[in-house]
Amino acid sequence: MEKQDCFLLGTIFKLHGYKGDVNIYNDNDILLVYTDIEFFYIEDNNELIPYFAESVRPKKKQVLLVKLEDVDSEEQALKILKRKVYLPNKFLPEIKNINPDKLIVGFDVIDNTLGRIGIVNFVNDKTSQKLIVVRDGKKEFFIPFHDNFVININLKKKILEVNIPQELIDIN
Repeated sequence: MEKQDCFLLGTIFKLHGYKGDVNIYNDNDILLVYTDIEFFYIEDNNELIPYFAESVRPKKKQVLLVKLEDVDSEEQALKILKRKVYLPNKFLPEIKNINPDKLIVGFDVIDNTLGRIGIVNFVNDKTSQKLIVVRDGKKEFFIPFHDNFVININLKKKILEVNIPQELIDIN
């Protein structure tokens, strides 16, 4: 499975007990149907390795308690600790149910008239107007996260479609 066919769910941040159970932090607070999850992809050396799930249940608001097949000891669980966890795109809910701020990091930014203008570096929500920080090579600029500028967020293709004037890019 390729990364473009998946989305980042979160990170294995903690072990649970000594029998190989792990806690996965759901970085984007994505609402999932846990009974549908049969496996997770865990990143290892920039490759996605499938791990079948014996059980998945919510532990806290953004934490999943997971028992993976073939991970039966603390030693085996330590090998996957701090690794990123992915799921196939078919598990993505509709955009209205997700806070897209963290989810769009790494998306290509495509302007209707200018074409590809960069990649989303992060979303700054500490300002009065939420700003999308876009990086194009060494240059960084800001786009207001507003309906006047953000046209569409395509989760499957990992594209943020925008419509911004060239002057807005140049003033940054």
